[in-house]
Amino acid sequence: MRNGRLGLVAVLLVALLLAGVTRYGADRMRAGPPEAARTARGQSNLSQMNSFALGLLLGGLRGPLVMMLWTTSEAQKTERQLEDFDTKVEWIRLLQPEFDTVHLFQIWNKAYNISVQMASLANKYITILDAIDYANRVDAERPNNINILSAIGGIYFDKLGNSAERHYFRKRVREETQARETRQQFDRNDPRFRRLKHDSLLDPQGNILPAYREGNSAARLVSDDGAESLSGAELEFLPQFEPFPYGVSPMALGYNYHKRSQMLQRIGQQRHAQLSDTVIDSRPAIALKGWAEEEWELGRRLELQALGMRVPMERLDLELPAADVPLDAEIKSGSDLEQAIHSYGRCADLVRDTLEEYTEHLKRFMGQAMLYQSHQDTVQAMGHLARGDEHYLRLMLAPQDQRAQLAETARQSYRDAIAGYQLMILKYYTTEMAAELVFPQGVTRLSIQERVPAEEYGRILSNVLGLMQTQGLGQEYVEDITEYLSYITRAEQRLKQLPQS
Repeated sequence: MRNGRLGLVAVLLVALLLAGVTRYGADRMRAGPPEAARTARGQSNLSQMNSFALGLLLGGLRGPLVMMLWTTSEAQKTERQLEDFDTKVEWIRLLQPEFDTVHLFQIWNKAYNISVQMASLANKYITILDAIDYANRVDAERPNNINILSAIGGIYFDKLGNSAERHYFRKRVREETQARETRQQFDRNDPRFRRLKHDSLLDPQGNILPAYREGNSAARLVSDDGAESLSGAELEFLPQFEPFPYGVSPMALGYNYHKRSQMLQRIGQQRHAQLSDTVIDSRPAIALKGWAEEEWELGRRLELQALGMRVPMERLDLELPAADVPLDAEIKSGSDLEQAIHSYGRCADLVRDTLEEYTEHLKRFMGQAMLYQSHQDTVQAMGHLARGDEHYLRLMLAPQDQRAQLAETARQSYRDAIAGYQLMILKYYTTEMAAELVFPQGVTRLSIQERVPAEEYGRILSNVLGLMQTQGLGQEYVEDITEYLSYITRAEQRLKQLPQS
């Protein structure tokens, strides 16, 4: 018995020594050239040696330990006792490195279930960043993985960009991604490490830092016809929008990661573990649309601040307070007005890219045409209104010799916006019965854009609204119609303030 125990102890000691040697070798390889640690299609490699060494050491105890960690970590989450929750989640990551569904759950778990248990917005924000860091650690070990990149895009776009606390999150991401002094660097693989701020992504000129825009030859992918490619850069799809003088929007970051996921599906032939091909391919267009809408809303808020007016919280309440502001109105904050001009211009520019992205998506998934046609029409009208507001505010600051051209551009943009929103109501929010009563003979909601000139939209819309009042036709669309009418009213009031051509 004594000899048997000594033998067992000796075997355990040898196993520990071998695990230490393996760990040392893994660390040496991780410190080597990053190209050697990356693959083109998200496969595991020697950069995962930490997990390998851990599994080798535990042997048959790996399974029971994982089960215990899952059970206790979920119990802690339910009981709101999170003292060592992150440590257990990290152990699960190391013990189950090959299971994408495990990582998808833990990323979502931290970003949503754990963050909502935090009392303050600041702690919620830090917990969401921790979820992104978890995803980044997995991405470093298994690069070009469609599941992980899509999850990162979802956190930026859905959680930081569109949640109930979005105003706080958007502001912090924009501020913290701007250029700032380099501080002490910490080891991000240290379990004790936790970010309190988002990393800076920009140089003083507002351009993406080289570390995020430089490609990786080992991770590069090119389509068979050479028309599409992935360079392997972290923020590969953002330099085309440079500069970012006011920081990077979380919606923009969401677009970048969704676009990378789309390219991995298109040219890397990867498939998401939980989402369909259609969903993955449509995400970049939806993200661009969301980014444009965010810039539009930000421009509204900054415009009201610049004019010294109260800024409502609700989105629709932002439309009319400054709609009839004269061109010679007093400007309380020139910096806010300049940023508002930038946001409106960025919104209008993003509309072009959004429409192109929808067009490319529909080439591959024609069955989605009816679903996304309204998206395209909405985005187009929004772009015209944003462009009109951009030039209207520029007109407030412009010297006399530039005013005529700015006024003409604003005038045409507002007219196009009015026609666009009138078409939206006639095409999507008019009942079939109302259309039969007031549309020209033989014209339907689907054909009105091709068969009726834009100058006639206003008259037809007046008749549709009259039927709503007298016969109650289309009452189910009142909320949507009211929203579009507020945009039309804003454009009409701005037109009245512009000098006559």
